[in-house]
Amino acid sequence: MTRMTELSLDAASEAGDYQAAIAALQRMAAELAARVAQLEQPPASWLPLKAAAIDAGVEYETARQWVVRGLVEGRREGERWLVNVVSLKARKQQFAGLPWETKLTT
Repeated sequence: MTRMTELSLDAASEAGDYQAAIAALQRMAAELAARVAQLEQPPASWLPLKAAAIDAGVEYETARQWVVRGLVEGRREGERWLVNVVSLKARKQQFAGLPWETKLTT
């Protein structure tokens, strides 16, 4: 919780402005939910493109296209791509069950 949120909550409570106090609590809850979501994400696991594709169960060329298009987190290191396997698995999960044409154009 930020100091500003604490101050606005205290001021609203003291003034009897319950609407403002509720709004301050909602902002605080949203801020905390965002922090929790950030902490729950698994840490990045970087592998060369081919190894990442094998690990995620994705075709090499599909993984390469996703990285090049920015759909998966990746970075160039010299001549090769390093890929965040967590990002690649998340993209694969997102496409599960979609028609093949959608997967190619998204």
